[in-house]
Amino acid sequence: MDFESISAFFKIGRETSSIKFSISASLTIFTFLASIILEKNTIIKNIKHNFFFHVIILIYYLYNMNKKKLYSPSNRSSIDKFLVMDILSKSTEIETKGKKVFHLELGEPLKKTPKLVLAEAQKYILMKNPGYTPSQGIIELREAISDYYKIKKISVNPKNIFITVGSSSAFLLTFLVSFDPGDTVLLFKPCYPAYRNILKSLNIKVIEVNQNNIEGIKKFKNSINGIILSSPNNPTGKIFSYDEIKYIYDFCIQNKITLISDEIYHGIEFSKKTISLSTFGKNSIIINSFSKYFCMPGWRLGWVIIPDSLCEKFLRLAQNFFISSGSVAQYAAIKSFECLSELDKNVKIYKKNRDLAFNKLKNTAWNEFYKTEGAFYIYLNLSKFKENSQHTVKKILDETSIALTSGFDFDKQKGKDFIRLSFSCEHNLFDEAINNLSKWIKKNY
Repeated sequence: MDFESISAFFKIGRETSSIKFSISASLTIFTFLASIILEKNTIIKNIKHNFFFHVIILIYYLYNMNKKKLYSPSNRSSIDKFLVMDILSKSTEIETKGKKVFHLELGEPLKKTPKLVLAEAQKYILMKNPGYTPSQGIIELREAISDYYKIKKISVNPKNIFITVGSSSAFLLTFLVSFDPGDTVLLFKPCYPAYRNILKSLNIKVIEVNQNNIEGIKKFKNSINGIILSSPNNPTGKIFSYDEIKYIYDFCIQNKITLISDEIYHGIEFSKKTISLSTFGKNSIIINSFSKYFCMPGWRLGWVIIPDSLCEKFLRLAQNFFISSGSVAQYAAIKSFECLSELDKNVKIYKKNRDLAFNKLKNTAWNEFYKTEGAFYIYLNLSKFKENSQHTVKKILDETSIALTSGFDFDKQKGKDFIRLSFSCEHNLFDEAINNLSKWIKKNY
């Protein structure tokens, strides 16, 4: 027992005034003070100093724990910050002072929403009828998504497709319909931080396994309720192979574990093709979005494919949490499926940027990184320099106006040794940015 655990204990205590808690508090105080004496019995001076200091702190907590506080944040809101947004805020501040910033921190695609989509949106805006839609989403869009899967030779019934407010609400609703407080979900790290943070806010426990150790999930077969798979992975760009995905799918079926597949970066692939979990059957939950490949991030539109057994409860949650997704965005998004060749041209730009980055970085001290197979990130391994990546990205932004993301967002244990670089901007802009970054690295390492 230490001071932090005592603090957390009394934070909970402030929410109740029960006799049961008072007894627990008394026992906790006794145990805590005894531990101090036992730990410090070799140095009398330290006993006195630590004993009286902690007694004063404990008295303060006892005095305050039953005082009602106005607008005190809930325990579930104590989740980690999304650090990339801090970098965005800082870089935007620099831009307001008239300085050019290279945004290599964001997971945002090229600013190339298809013209057909924009024209359709304008048409519906002029109709002046942007009312609510069914909570499941308009049938026209759900049928268009179903047809999109037919191109991949995958059959998806439109009744199993739900349109959501981006993929974020898809994750929230999926977690709510699939898990209860106290359940445990396994993630493959490094991973998108919102998985971990949303789960934590719902009182769902998280176990993390390295994404290169797929068979590591076996030892958790009796202790987990769900698995989240992301391919291509953010931040590494790894595309899981057919055999890896099949192994995870079969494992979940055999052990009655809910399997959720984040396929938001499907379509953005280079050295090998992505494989949808829908390929293996209907016993999984598929989440996708119009934000990445379809270049519609600000439209806040996504979709989720739900098994029959969860559809009714998922609908109830969607009705009460979000009512519906934006009507104009839904009608406009239908046109995006007529623009696949246009969208594939964007992927060629991403590949050109990736290859340029590989060539530049391999000639610097930052020459250890994942060989990106999909999505639009490079995950740089800087562990040999023994530096904290949060400090490094801040220094780079201050000195070069290049915004990067610390790996700490994606991996709480080893993230301090990694930096994520996004190459999703126009090629001429990226060329300038990666040249400036290469010069900075050679100067400082």
